[in-house]
Amino acid sequence: MRNTQGQEKSCPNCGNANAQSAPKISQMLTPAQIQLLDYADALDGPDLVKSLKLLHNIAVYHSSEPLDEAEKDALFSIKGLWECIERIIES
Repeated sequence: MRNTQGQEKSCPNCGNANAQSAPKISQMLTPAQIQLLDYADALDGPDLVKSLKLLHNIAVYHSSEPLDEAEKDALFSIKGLWECIERIIES
């Protein structure tokens, strides 16, 4: 974009904190979480959050099978992932 003097103007959001948040959030994610986001790229963010919450709640509240430590860790990771996605959506 050029202003009236012919100089290029940068995008209005490039200098604000919102433009800087995506790299910080991606550093908080594990490679597996980033890969999941790549696979789910076609989904809308709020729908992805709802899906992850549903998956978590089904495993925790509607399963009669006992959960071992690895499964509990995975469910905690799912919760962390949807919280990161919610932060991305809010920015």
